[in-house]
Amino acid sequence: MNEDQPQNRPEGGVPSTDDKYPTELKAKAREFFRRASEVAYALQFDYAVELYLDGLNFWPDALEEGHGPLREVALRRQQAGGKKSGFTDSSRYKKLTGKNPKDAMLKAEYLLCKEPANTSHMTDMIKGALEGGYSQTALWMSNILFEFNRTKDKPSLQTFLFLRDSYAKLEVFARALQACQQALNIKPNDAALQDSLRDLSAQATMQQGRYDSDGDFRDSIKDRQTQERMHSQELLVHSEASQADLIGQARRDYEAEPGEHGKLSRLIDALVETEKDEHENEAMRLLEEAYAQSQQFRYRQRSGTIKIKQIRRKIRQCQEQINESGADDALTEQLEELTRQQLAAELEHYQLCVNNYPTDLGLKYELGRRLLQAGKYDDAIPVFQKSRTDPRHRLASLNHIGQCFFYKEWYADAVDTFQQALEAVETSEDSMAKELRYNLGRAYEADGKIDEAVQCYRKIAQIDFTYRDVKERIDMLRKKTNDAG
Repeated sequence: MNEDQPQNRPEGGVPSTDDKYPTELKAKAREFFRRASEVAYALQFDYAVELYLDGLNFWPDALEEGHGPLREVALRRQQAGGKKSGFTDSSRYKKLTGKNPKDAMLKAEYLLCKEPANTSHMTDMIKGALEGGYSQTALWMSNILFEFNRTKDKPSLQTFLFLRDSYAKLEVFARALQACQQALNIKPNDAALQDSLRDLSAQATMQQGRYDSDGDFRDSIKDRQTQERMHSQELLVHSEASQADLIGQARRDYEAEPGEHGKLSRLIDALVETEKDEHENEAMRLLEEAYAQSQQFRYRQRSGTIKIKQIRRKIRQCQEQINESGADDALTEQLEELTRQQLAAELEHYQLCVNNYPTDLGLKYELGRRLLQAGKYDDAIPVFQKSRTDPRHRLASLNHIGQCFFYKEWYADAVDTFQQALEAVETSEDSMAKELRYNLGRAYEADGKIDEAVQCYRKIAQIDFTYRDVKERIDMLRKKTNDAG
């Protein structure tokens, strides 16, 4: 190959890598991406993250269909209050050893999804992408890291040096030059940086001239626009004027091709982002119309998540009123009614989801939670017994099964279930272990087995003395035992 020829290298030297992935692998990846998009509509962000990564395992350089939408899910998860990965995180992507470039990239991307502003995870993801030859992905994440570092109060010199070298490996010399200039701004008298700046300037000029002469620079500009459009996912807050512009453009695009799913999806996203009832109601109407025409359940599923989101917002607003002005009978009654509406809407929504996606154990788990909350224990138990076969929901499902038995006053069965769950806990000090042991203590206590209950509460107190009402229960049960003696 003649190195002087661009060889379809957008934005400098980044080659398109799509052609090296067989059609059958792309098809498998797209099926995971499609499913991920659907569960993200249902606000199951953690499950969506796993599905996107499953697809990227088949097609690791899928930028617009995989990495880009996954980044958007991570940001939405963060907005919804999602926590970073902790000790109890049992995802197989967190456990990857990173011995090969793809695993290293996917592990870093998983951790980045749980903590979207963590520049160390960004750096690790870029390293894996570079080593694996996933050039489009490496460039995209490098651009995100560049902006994060540039806008910091105290930008990192080492990060700009890393980006300079990464862009140079990708032969994106104009960007490497920018990273070097940023580094020089931090350390202006560094002779080595000044030499590097001159070299990169010459390479960027030569590359620009080559594109100008052969016409491929137009492709470079087109790809840069794609990168910039995807980077706009980082903008989490829009002004009202900007939102109106986004809705207007999305509506025009949709009306031009009303049968195109992607354009409808973008219009729905723009409407819902405003968090205004009139826009959300329009979104639900459009989704119901799409469902009526296509009979594709994903549209009704998205409509249901919007309805639930509306009710949750009203609950939050009502609670804020109570916090500010104090509870009165009218506000208390309103909050109770909204809470009933939320549970009814969620029960209906997840029952429909399970009916349409009967093999989705994550949806079964969510349905079980609502059945438990509604006091429908006989209905909840078989649902949780199915969802516990999913490793992601095993412990929580067992815990909820035990709770159902407890509320049915089947205390011996509750004890057996909580003990089974405790045997599967990796560490005795995490929050799930404490909750399971507490619930086990409550079951023993309710069954009249006071000594066993005290032992459960004591083990919790030795780890976390302030956990719930543990110390009060120990004192009460010991007093009861002493009085009986």
